[in-house]
Amino acid sequence: MSAPSGSSVIDQLVSSYFEQPVKVYWTKSSGLPFPDRFEGARLEFAGLATAWMDLKQVIWHAERVRFIPGLPARFEVTGPRLEIAVGQDAIDRWLRRFELPYRIELGAEALIIHTEIAGFPIAQLEAKLAVVNGWFVLQPKRATILGVPNYVAALFRAYLPLPPLTGSTRLVDINHAPGLLRLTFALEDFTEDVMPGMLARVQKRLMPTLDPTFGGLLSPRRKPT
Repeated sequence: MSAPSGSSVIDQLVSSYFEQPVKVYWTKSSGLPFPDRFEGARLEFAGLATAWMDLKQVIWHAERVRFIPGLPARFEVTGPRLEIAVGQDAIDRWLRRFELPYRIELGAEALIIHTEIAGFPIAQLEAKLAVVNGWFVLQPKRATILGVPNYVAALFRAYLPLPPLTGSTRLVDINHAPGLLRLTFALEDFTEDVMPGMLARVQKRLMPTLDPTFGGLLSPRRKPT
């Protein structure tokens, strides 16, 4: 596999278009006199703030991006995917904001839910992430609840504060690491005309999980307070 290539000029151009820092990479380009086909394309956003939760990183991938000259010119995108990373600090801020009676720990192999009352630990549940009617739901697999049988865990359900999936977006991969949760989504291929309003349309296509009706979908990530 070819090593990713990039260009500081393209980084600056795309960053000014999205109005925030973006890194652009690709594994192969072709076309004369100027490249108009890019394979293994990738856009990396260092972090984005949403109305739901701050995202540590957002990466958009595509198997192939093709620029088609004409009036209007068009972009043709094949095999797009969206990857988002959520950090422990963002989870903690969300829990403090709503004063919820449990704590979510991003573990090395799963999400751990700690429940307590008045500071006294009641239960610890290991949960898997599932999508139910478009929403991200934490479904406990194993639990320790003051000696109460394990089946009680099935009665507990919590939601992860991420925007719901929209359209035909599919969750295709979940990667756990200490303090970090990384989710990958498969998107539909699309063709977009280079015309006024293109930025908003492209944002919605590339990041359909960040529904613009909730506002603040593409703001630089807020600094921790």
